[in-house]
Amino acid sequence: MFELEFDHSGRLGRVESTCPQRIEAGTMSRWTVSFRTSRALECGGRLALARRWPSDWGVPQANDPTAADFLTVQTVSGAPLRWWTEVVYPWHPFDHVLYVEALAPLAAGELIELRFGDVLGGSPGARTQTFIEEASPLSVRLQCGVGADWIEIALVEVAVEGTHAQTLVASAPSRVAVGERFQIHLRVEDLWGNPATGFDGEFLIDGADSLGGSVRSTEGSFNRIDAMLNEAGVHRLGVRQRDGNLAAVTNPIVCDVEPGERLFWGDMHAQSLVGCGARSVSNYYRHARDFAGCDVGSHQANCYMVTAPEWEENESVTREMHEPGRFVPLLGVEWSALTPLGGDRNVYFPGDQAQLRRCSHEFVADVSDLGTDLPHVGDLHANYRDQDVVIALHVGGRTTNLRWQEPAIERLIEVHSTHATSEWFMLEALERGYRMGVIAGSDGVDGRPGASHPGHMSVRNVRGGLTAFVLPELTRQALWTAMRDRRCYATTGERILLEFECDGHPYGTEYDAAEPPTIRFRVEGTAPLDTVEVWRDTHKLYDVPLEPSDPTPSNEIRIAWRGASAQGNWRQSRMVWDGQLRLDGARIINVSGYAFDTPDEGLGGWTETVVNWRSITAGDWDGVILELDPSSGSAGRLNFATGPLTFSVPLGELGERPFVVDATDPARTVRLQRLPTGLPSPSCAGSFVDPDPHPGCNAYWLRVLQHDGAQAWSSPVFATFADACQA
Repeated sequence: MFELEFDHSGRLGRVESTCPQRIEAGTMSRWTVSFRTSRALECGGRLALARRWPSDWGVPQANDPTAADFLTVQTVSGAPLRWWTEVVYPWHPFDHVLYVEALAPLAAGELIELRFGDVLGGSPGARTQTFIEEASPLSVRLQCGVGADWIEIALVEVAVEGTHAQTLVASAPSRVAVGERFQIHLRVEDLWGNPATGFDGEFLIDGADSLGGSVRSTEGSFNRIDAMLNEAGVHRLGVRQRDGNLAAVTNPIVCDVEPGERLFWGDMHAQSLVGCGARSVSNYYRHARDFAGCDVGSHQANCYMVTAPEWEENESVTREMHEPGRFVPLLGVEWSALTPLGGDRNVYFPGDQAQLRRCSHEFVADVSDLGTDLPHVGDLHANYRDQDVVIALHVGGRTTNLRWQEPAIERLIEVHSTHATSEWFMLEALERGYRMGVIAGSDGVDGRPGASHPGHMSVRNVRGGLTAFVLPELTRQALWTAMRDRRCYATTGERILLEFECDGHPYGTEYDAAEPPTIRFRVEGTAPLDTVEVWRDTHKLYDVPLEPSDPTPSNEIRIAWRGASAQGNWRQSRMVWDGQLRLDGARIINVSGYAFDTPDEGLGGWTETVVNWRSITAGDWDGVILELDPSSGSAGRLNFATGPLTFSVPLGELGERPFVVDATDPARTVRLQRLPTGLPSPSCAGSFVDPDPHPGCNAYWLRVLQHDGAQAWSSPVFATFADACQA
């Protein structure tokens, strides 16, 4: 473990910064950091400016004075220096480091000045990180000579706030009773998914029966508005700004006379300053509850970074935030051994206190409790096997090694996070015969659980997911039971409603069967549905027919792609699709982006014949939608050119069914389709009989893809047949 000394007294030198105390996320600014030596600095002495792991502040550069993040470093005397940037793992979580080295001795009183976004050549400035943070830290460290100890001499902090309003997001309970009073949650996001600043407006709620009408006022970036539905059915309520352009539609709300068990939503996997992330545990949970509108959550810091006082803070805040009926957090920690030793596993506890058992003390200085470590997954299983805990497996920085699984306590597996859409992980678990429920979360390090965005994609790739839990009421005991019973399903962040059962047994359950099972399903999407599929184990069993509302071919062609460079975390899975398409013999009249996750992706410009884009996928979908001149008809050819795939196809081959180009090692796909004039409904329901289940356990599950690229996966129903049977 790297040990750092601290001296903020000015004994070694004084640090001053002109960085504003408050700054808007993702904006450009110009500022300086100055260091004046209090004593002589040897040749080879170094100054270091270090930012934490999740930081996506701009990376300083010296190659182009007209570009963003141009940095100049100089001494007043003209003494020579050199500087460079580096990721320094031993300093974790302060990994992002800018080094400045003296190439000659510096006298006492010398001044080193670093100018970020220097205007010398017309740089627009230095980029601020894209996520909010109450005190974004910059650790200034000094090494007085070659081989000397590093000492932190200053900590420069700046409050990073959201920018102007860009997007309205409206959510509501997925199930309510006729005549029941409920709340619609509104949040106003900036370009990067932060709470927008300076917003004050009124909204109209269409289609809800509210006390005295549908007009309600909201101030700030989030609010909850009382509403009521007096007619049974599926409702998607429109919300619009009275005097502005913001508008949204809620997730589907199923209104019944007796709705029975309810759905509650949350992000059970992310980190704060306790760990390698950002923001305090308290602000972390408040973001989940108040801004993201989550019902449940958990804080999951890497165990090898959590000190004893930090664990006590985690316990205390989790206890304080627990409010049955409003918000239910679970105490937890991420056991984070290297993959060969078992890999990352989320450990959840049912109460307000638990003993912290780490995989190691890698970044914990106090080793007085070293004997409590559980260094191997075998130790983890042996310790918790007979305890009341729930463990979830996930693709994280140190991906879970599926060679080991303890069925009694390891009940859940994560299929999506900001690392990647990792369906392969679920499929491998099914291949091994594991009976696990499916969840999704953010695994975010930006302190924004429930609404985590990848920003400049410096340490993450995609937007965070959500898990829906089936509960009779919003209590900790009900949530605990649902997690143990696998009564949950996963989405890429949208509150898609799924129902799925086999012979009356809902997802997550196990039963013994003798006859071919009747599988029933229902999907209420947040956008028109693209595909709804029934799977058995690792094979697609049934494609649900989805009829367009108007099957007449339109003039729009969707070109969508997905892939991952490898199975693993954000760095391993990232696949770059920057490229272009060219049309020969046809004319483009409009282009829109499809399912991009961040403003750093998207269209880079287009003409009547050429479209350029920037895109990164990690198992998720990206793409473009072309609107062609109607006079083009089906003539012409589309030429697609990217690093992962390059091909050419006649436009006449693009019809109602997708034209698919696949490749393997690594797996990647491009789907081209001429869209119908009227898209399919966001709703579907039906049944299907598996005519030929195999002897033993059959894991049936549902996979959904929406027209907007959003996805959902049900937990499986595990049906066991003693003998082969046929319909």
